[in-house]
This record gives sequence, structure tokens and C-alpha cells, in this order.
Amino acid sequence: MIYELRQYVPAPGKAEALSRRFRENTLPLFRKLDFKLVDFWESTDGKGELWYVVEWPDEAAMKTAWDNFRANPEWIAAKKTTEADGPLIASLQNVTLRRAGFFKP
Repeated sequence: MIYELRQYVPAPGKAEALSRRFRENTLPLFRKLDFKLVDFWESTDGKGELWYVVEWPDEAAMKTAWDNFRANPEWIAAKKTTEADGPLIASLQNVTLRRAGFFKP
């Protein structure tokens, strides 16, 4: 099992629009495509950063799922509509993690 930690920094003035897109479009599509979301956070500093973790069986499954997501007509339409006035994301980072063998939750 691997985990993917993703961080989204909204473009200036776009934090609420980015949150709305996740709430109304992205998360429902994740559920439809069987993404296993572990947790989801917002930063407390007022910058509107979004962070979340997805659990994957392996890196191949992760790559396939993201390819399918990006090619999905619902996502393409939502992205086009929500970015009519410009991009919502200033930067996106992701890191793939595995649980350390010495840690027992």
C-alpha cells in the first residue's frame, strides 16, 4: 500500500473557487472513480491551501487512476467551466509515501 499526499495552493483570490470546485466537482468524481481518500485538510493560516491523502495499492494503480481522471469528460468540463476567469491553482505538489516499517499505528 502507498499513500499520495497532495497540496494545492490557490491562485490569488481563488481560494473559495478552488474549495467549491473540490466540493462540487472533484470529490464527487473521485468517489465515482473509486479514489480512496484517507483525509482532507484546509490550512489554518487563511491562505486557502488544500491538502489530502489518497491510498493506492501501488504506483501503477495510482498512475492509471490519475490518467483516467484527467481524461474524464466530467473533469474536463468542470475544469473548463471553473477556470473561465483563469486558473484556480498557483501550485500543486504531491509526494508518494509508504508507511515506515518501524511504525505501528
